Amino acid sequence: MRIAVVGGGIGGLTAAHALVAAGIDAHVFEALPRAGGVVGTSTADGFVREHAASSFLGGPPRGALALCKQLGVAVEQASPRASRRWIYLDGKLRALPRNPLELARSDLLTWRGKLELLREPLRRTRGHDNGDESMHAFAARRLGAEAARAIVAPFVTGVFAADAHDISLEAGFPRLAALEAQGGLVRGLARQVARTAFARVVGKRSSTTPRGLWAPRGGLGSLVDALARDLGTRVKLAMPIRKLAPDPRGVRVDDELWDGVVLAVPAQDAGALVVDIPDLTSRLAVFERAPTALVYLGYPAAAAPRAANGFGALVAAGEEARVLGIVFESVVWPDRAPAGQVLLRCIFGGARDRDALALDDAGLIAQATRDVAAVLGITGATAHASVIRWTRGVAQYPVGHRDRVRAAVTAARTHRIVLAGADYRGPGINDLCADADIVVDEVRAWG
Repeated sequence: MRIAVVGGGIGGLTAAHALVAAGIDAHVFEALPRAGGVVGTSTADGFVREHAASSFLGGPPRGALALCKQLGVAVEQASPRASRRWIYLDGKLRALPRNPLELARSDLLTWRGKLELLREPLRRTRGHDNGDESMHAFAARRLGAEAARAIVAPFVTGVFAADAHDISLEAGFPRLAALEAQGGLVRGLARQVARTAFARVVGKRSSTTPRGLWAPRGGLGSLVDALARDLGTRVKLAMPIRKLAPDPRGVRVDDELWDGVVLAVPAQDAGALVVDIPDLTSRLAVFERAPTALVYLGYPAAAAPRAANGFGALVAAGEEARVLGIVFESVVWPDRAPAGQVLLRCIFGGARDRDALALDDAGLIAQATRDVAAVLGITGATAHASVIRWTRGVAQYPVGHRDRVRAAVTAARTHRIVLAGADYRGPGINDLCADADIVVDEVRAWG
C-alpha cells in the first residue's frame, strides 16, 4: 500500500517510521521547510532552547526512549539536582512535599487540607457508569479541595496550560483514572507495586525502559533529525497539501491517488483539507489547541540563587504573576547554558491566559522578567532574552474528549484516513510514539 502522511511533526514522522518498519510504503508531506512541527531545538547566545516539548519519561517499552535507542540517538537523564519543585501560591513560593515528613512540615496545605489528603485511601471510588469528569472534580473528590487547588490544579496547568476544571480525567490523565478503577490512588499504586514484585519473583522479564526523565543530547531536535534521516527521501519538505478528497479506490491527495492517508496536522488545520468530507470536517471542528509562548531568560548564575537547584516552579491560578510555570532548564539539563549562566524557560498563554499572546515579544519579555522577580526574586539584567510562540500550541482535552475522538476516528476511517497527532490520544512525546502503533493497526485493517 502507498500511504500519504500529511504533516511532518513528531506525530507524522513516528507514524511514517512505524509504517515503513511494517513494510508499508509511506511518504511524508510537510508544508514547512523543516520537519518536526512545533518540536525543535535552536541555540541563541550560547543558550539551547527547546521550541515546545523538552523531554519524556522512561518506562514505556514502545516510547521515545526506546525509539532513540533504535535510531542511535544519544540520550541523557535529567540531573539529580532537578528533584525539587515549587508552587507559587497566595503570593509565596512553597516547596512541593516529597515525603510524609515534608508534607507534615509544609505550608502548602493547612492541617485540615493535609488530613483530607491522607483520607484518600478511605474514600469510595466513583462508578464506571458516571462518565467522565474534570481533573479538578476528581482531585477535590479524592484528595480534598485544598489539594485540588494547591497541588493538582497547577500540575494540570503545567501539562495542558489550562484550568483543571476544563481538562478531562480519563483522556488527559488516564493513569489516574486507571488507579481509581483499582480502588483509589494509594490502593491502585499498591496493587501495581505488588504485581511488579510478583512478576520479578516468578522470573518474568520486564519490557519497560529505564525510569526517569530523559532527553536526547542537544535537545529533541536530535530525535526529529534522526527520524527524518531514517525516512530519507520519503520526507518531502516545503510541500503543503491543499486538499484531500474521497475516491472509491482510496484517497486523492491534491488529485494524486493514494491507498490511504495519515492526517497528522493539527485538527484545526485538518478540517480545511477535508471540506469534501463534511462529516469528518464537522467532527474535527471540536478540537482545539491553545496559543502558547515560551520566553527564555538567561541570567548570571550569581544573580539567580533560587534557580541553582530544582526543576522549577508552577504558578497557581489567581496570582498576580501571569507566567504559568518556570523551568530551570540549565539545572535539569546542565549543558543548556554557557558556564556561569542559568537559563529559565517561562511558559505563557494557553487556555488559562489567552490574552498573554496579544503581547508582542518585547511585552512578553518584560512580563517574564517581572514575574521571575516576583516568583523567584531574580533581578538585574538578562544575558539572554528570546520568545518562541505558537498559534497552534497545546492540545486541549476537555471533559468528553474521548467520545469526540471516537466519533472523529470513525468518520475518518470510513474514508481510509487515520487521524494522528497530539489532538487525539495524548499530547506527550511518548503518546505520539504509542500512537504510531495504532496508525499501523488501522492501515493494516484496510487489507
